[in-house]
Amino acid sequence: MAVDLRIAHCPGCGQVFQKNMRGMCTTCSDAEDAQLAAIERELRRDRKLDTDQVAARTGLRPERIRSWIRKGKIRLHEYPNLTDACDLCAASIRRDKLCTACANRIRSAIQHEYEQERLMKDRRRAANSFLFR
Repeated sequence: MAVDLRIAHCPGCGQVFQKNMRGMCTTCSDAEDAQLAAIERELRRDRKLDTDQVAARTGLRPERIRSWIRKGKIRLHEYPNLTDACDLCAASIRRDKLCTACANRIRSAIQHEYEQERLMKDRRRAANSFLFR
């Protein structure tokens, strides 16, 4: 009979903690809440700050702020200059994971590959039909 202890290691500090909804120990959870409150406080003071300015004023890394934006912990619709970064080119984006240019480039590359594959199948089919005549 196996007993599930419902414990885990905190991804932030490595301490053993009882599993919870947040997936981190209470110390790291409280620290994250304090950091998010500091970000919200700075944005309430000046809602036109961009991500780098907020990072400089709060002492947090811009990547950390962008990860919270991506997770939905910081809502962008209230702050016009707050942005995330495109996963490929690091351009500023407000939604999704890729900028429009990168998404279009990937879409056209996939379309090109499908077209090349279709042409190769047509060529093979034509060659095979010629051999069997």
